[in-house]
Amino acid sequence: MAYLLELHETAVVPYLLALDLSSEGREALNRGLRIIAEHGDTFIGDPDRRVAPGSDCFQVEWVFRDPATRVIHVLRFIVSDAAAPFGVLRVVYAEDLT
Repeated sequence: MAYLLELHETAVVPYLLALDLSSEGREALNRGLRIIAEHGDTFIGDPDRRVAPGSDCFQVEWVFRDPATRVIHVLRFIVSDAAAPFGVLRVVYAEDLT
């Protein structure tokens, strides 16, 4: 099932906008976010991705190289599936581990 993916307005959106990415790097970042939305059931169903047992949050790491700068980025997303029954996943935290 594909989900609508929301980004936390104050914690995630400003952080992602501030990342030093080229336009091609932003496209790679957006591909990672689309993968979370399109394959949410796979992530939801994997207990090893849970931040804690019984938590409504799971984590996803997205590794990509910015084609213009050649910098490799490792982004960690924490995603809440509390609204998954309504077709919504929400990225509540993002961090560039590079």
